[in-house]
Amino acid sequence: MMMLGATAFTSCTDANDWGTDSSTNRMFSPTGDITLDRYDTKVGVSFKPVSGASGYQVELSKDSLYLDEVSESSIVQIFKTADDTIRGLSGETKYFLRVRTLSDNKPSSKWLYYKTGSGKYYFTTLAEQLFFELTNEDITENAIHTSWVPGSEVTHIVILANGEEVSSYQLTDQQKAEGKFDVVGLAPTTTYTIQLFNGDVKRGSLSVTTPVAMPTDGYTYELPSDITVLTKDMMEEIAAEAIAAGADPANYSVVIGIPAGITFDIHGTSDDGSSTSVRIPDGMSVTFFGHAGGDRPVLNLSKSVDIRGSHGFVRFHNIEIKDGGCQYFINQSASCTLGELSFDDIHINGMSRSLVRFQSSDAKSVEKLIVDNCIIGDQGNGGYALIYANNAAYTIGSISITNSTFFKLQHNFIQIPDAQVNTVDVKDCTFYNIIGGGRYFIDAQNKMPEINVENVILAKTFSTTAKGIRSEGEHSVINTIATSDFVISSNKIKGYDEFDGKATDLLKDPENGDYTLKVTSIKSGDPRWIPEEE
Repeated sequence: MMMLGATAFTSCTDANDWGTDSSTNRMFSPTGDITLDRYDTKVGVSFKPVSGASGYQVELSKDSLYLDEVSESSIVQIFKTADDTIRGLSGETKYFLRVRTLSDNKPSSKWLYYKTGSGKYYFTTLAEQLFFELTNEDITENAIHTSWVPGSEVTHIVILANGEEVSSYQLTDQQKAEGKFDVVGLAPTTTYTIQLFNGDVKRGSLSVTTPVAMPTDGYTYELPSDITVLTKDMMEEIAAEAIAAGADPANYSVVIGIPAGITFDIHGTSDDGSSTSVRIPDGMSVTFFGHAGGDRPVLNLSKSVDIRGSHGFVRFHNIEIKDGGCQYFINQSASCTLGELSFDDIHINGMSRSLVRFQSSDAKSVEKLIVDNCIIGDQGNGGYALIYANNAAYTIGSISITNSTFFKLQHNFIQIPDAQVNTVDVKDCTFYNIIGGGRYFIDAQNKMPEINVENVILAKTFSTTAKGIRSEGEHSVINTIATSDFVISSNKIKGYDEFDGKATDLLKDPENGDYTLKVTSIKSGDPRWIPEEE
């Protein structure tokens, strides 16, 4: 028994204290799995230590490691501990890795090979990113200014559109030293991928969509950059210039270009010096077009915009709108007839009441009311419905709300009881902290508009007594997700899928304006918050 005990003791000591393989008198290999912490040009490597080891030899190669000898083409590093980092790798590159135990007086151990849980014997480094983040000033409708770490080892830039290479540029010595290159000759509203290479190794990548080009189908007026107020007199002068240039006074279009980065107002002045609303001249179709190439222009509106009369369209594009006392962006009393009233790429934070409100009994008609690619919210003190039209004298052919985000709205979202509305489409939108106590998501009392809700995120109601959809007709809900804190007390929104968690479980940081989806399997909501697949 004593001999058996001694044998058992020797075996235990051989493995755990000496750290050698007694059958070959060599060091034991590390046991278990090799764990990696991947980066772009480095990788953290860790494994279980071996008792008695003087160090560890780690070998990386772009080729499979099947020979016992270390390859001359490999990256070889000696670790003093079982946890260290290997640097100087290439980004987005496949590597094989193995490790063995070293000793000062014993032969090295056999190799332990890195292997993934799915059985692959290699790992891939993350994509390297030398490019600096693009700013608003870097992007126009036909050019993109890129920059990266000056003096980096780079050779050329490749431009792709829709996954296909459209151009390639060899970088000059000056461009390499400065870390700057202007990509020109691009098309508006096109998504480009710009890749930075050093030979065959990609060292940076940007994906960017060029902005909309300023429309050219009408008289164009560029607002001077030093103008702080677009007045009634100026609007009338623009109209007179367009007509003098050959426009039909009864039906003509004007594009007002607004410089990036400026802050301005739109108002008239009464006899006593107070501000009054500016009326868009009758017969004029107008686009208020904020230019790219800098911060979006800010319209600090003190009075609502008056759209009375007849207009083919009234459009607002790429503008940040602030409530400078107006409370309502459109607060229409007098009769109006419009083919289209649209808001595209508009940011509004803090409008106290409505985006569009119709009031009084005068007839008002809009064929298309469009809100697209907008971020609107932080409505204080209860406010009004975002879109408010509650009279049988009002006719709206269609309301289209798409690709937009709405947050902290304390009233109804859309309030159209008694109005003549054919369709309401709410698609590809993210909602957070909306609908006040006893209010509705959509209130179409006494009417039967076709209501379609599709690819929408409904995250948290402002009040637990919020209501859903009130309409005499049915509504359609497709691919729409509601969090557990989106609580509807009555008039349920029928057909959405329930998410097992609150808004903060689904959205990254909604209280601070980051509505990025945490759950990558969900593809609903405003597209800007859906993460790209790795």
